[in-house]
Amino acid sequence: MKTEVETTYLISSLNAPRPETLLCLNRAHWQIEIMHRDKDVCLGEDGYTNRKDNAPRNIFTLLSAARTVLKRINTSPTKAIEIVQNDRNRALKILTQNSK
Repeated sequence: MKTEVETTYLISSLNAPRPETLLCLNRAHWQIEIMHRDKDVCLGEDGYTNRKDNAPRNIFTLLSAARTVLKRINTSPTKAIEIVQNDRNRALKILTQNSK
């Protein structure tokens, strides 16, 4: 197995943080970025223009729920959509099997 070394430079306001702390913070950041990518690229979140009243919060909640459901079908939301897009019964079967 080949080992790779990567150097990453970070700016932080932490006073002498441990490398493990920086690694955890960096990984947490990218988990959030992946979630936003899923919601925007796969579910088109940035394309919504409704800004009145509770619409933004409602869209956020619905897209978060949709992403959660898709992740139960497949780790890739795009692949999950491909799996179930033409067969609602298959989607329901997959979801009910995974919930047991």
